[in-house]
Amino acid sequence: MTVKSKPKYKKTFTPEQKKLYKQKKEDEEQKIHELYKNFLTKKTIQDIVGMIANYKQQHSYSIRNRLLVLAQAEDREDKKFVGVLNSFLNWRKQDIQILKGSKAFKVVVPIFSKKQQDEKKPETSNEEKEKTLNYFKLGSTFDISQTTEYENFLKEREEIDKKIMKNHEIDYEIALNHLKTNFPKIPIIENFKDQEKKGSYDPHTKQITLYERSSHTIYHELGHHITVSILDLAGDLHEDYAKNEVLAELCCYLLMKSVDESMNYNFAYSNVWASRITDVFEIEEFEHTFKTITDYLTRFQDKMR
Repeated sequence: MTVKSKPKYKKTFTPEQKKLYKQKKEDEEQKIHELYKNFLTKKTIQDIVGMIANYKQQHSYSIRNRLLVLAQAEDREDKKFVGVLNSFLNWRKQDIQILKGSKAFKVVVPIFSKKQQDEKKPETSNEEKEKTLNYFKLGSTFDISQTTEYENFLKEREEIDKKIMKNHEIDYEIALNHLKTNFPKIPIIENFKDQEKKGSYDPHTKQITLYERSSHTIYHELGHHITVSILDLAGDLHEDYAKNEVLAELCCYLLMKSVDESMNYNFAYSNVWASRITDVFEIEEFEHTFKTITDYLTRFQDKMR
């Protein structure tokens, strides 16, 4: 007896259903865009720098996607949200399950298409095919708090937090020796008599003057040197003063974290510029700046090893 296999069911959509689905997706994208825009206007330099630089993740999402997810978590008033993100498939590859009923966070996913191969040019197996960006669409990601791994994460986080609470500042002499060893050509002047200032950097002589015994001041002024004289990211010394201070503070944060990642960073000085963050940076520029500084410091750290 021959058993006939049932034909696979293929759902078809009417033109009206396709139209409704398209409208639903467009509304969703618009809602996410407005949420993201409103989220950024409310944030300070402490929020932006802190969230991005301390953002824990396994999937290498862009800065914009990181902030996009944070905006959604804040909108949901998600108290458990951590910021360790991965797609459904990537969590499953690690034998970690998404909890039932979890609502995905939306990220912007670039969709590429392969460029047509030139007939005159033979294709090689080792050669990567060129791709061209077609468009963006919304994709889904899940936080570790939405998985079976959450309890283990909390236990590890508790141990790290205990260490951080005991560590507020890098020792001044350690920071000073670190500066002298890795940037031996920078003239350093210690002038602790002038109590009205913290520190200064002269872009012409590349001299750093310290008016207080503070590792934060050392790395802030070194941040000026890196962003002005090495990476050429800073603007005009007078017209872009606020922007340059934000750049130096961002660099300071990343430098101090690279020396001691368990340090509980003090954002007191950066908060002076909190109200200016959205004035001096567009998100695209900030994304480029952050990546440029982190790439430089990664290479810098590799050299020290």
